[in-house]
Amino acid sequence: MRRNLLFVFVAVFLFASCRGGPERRILSPPITPDEAGLIRPFVITDYRNRASGGNMPEWVNLWLNSTIQDVEALASFNGRFVFISRNEGVHLGPLQLWREGFSPELDFPRLAAARIERRFASVTSYPDDEYGAFYEALIKAASDAPWTGAVSEDDFWVRRRYIPDEENEQELETWEYLILLSIEKDLFTSQLDDVFNRVNPSPNPTIAQTEATNRVKANFFNGF
Repeated sequence: MRRNLLFVFVAVFLFASCRGGPERRILSPPITPDEAGLIRPFVITDYRNRASGGNMPEWVNLWLNSTIQDVEALASFNGRFVFISRNEGVHLGPLQLWREGFSPELDFPRLAAARIERRFASVTSYPDDEYGAFYEALIKAASDAPWTGAVSEDDFWVRRRYIPDEENEQELETWEYLILLSIEKDLFTSQLDDVFNRVNPSPNPTIAQTEATNRVKANFFNGF
């Protein structure tokens, strides 16, 4: 398991929402395993339809044990980028309510912004210094952009038991809900270009910061 042997305990996962108008909703994304930075081995103790003999979908297995790029490599997502919204807690009921309130149109911007942010941060430990004011302005522009074309493909829940290790002595079991969305790569790329064009940083980045930004933009989808 290369990526998702990671964990953060979320006892309360009500989202803080910011509204730019009656038709806009930008939600603070839940902390993801990548952001948590904590590595813990786990076992799956339950999942949807397990009691009736069902299996976990292939995309869930890949995401739990691998990377989002491996999910995108599935034939069913050819020509599309995949995004997975994740939430977890100690009870399944609130997670199901979160799923019922999820909207691809309203909630996709935060997923796009978070992945764009991770791409820029992946090449430096100090993105604010590396890119200057452009970095914060980019994330805001991506969060506020009117993204279109994202569709909800599937959703699934699992229950994980995290095994005690050297850094974490307590065994813990939580529910985790995953929502899978996809968007055509060409459509996402064209909208990303619009986001880049809307970025208006203040103060203006230095020459070195602009060069660092342009290097990432030139190879943006390598490792995206």
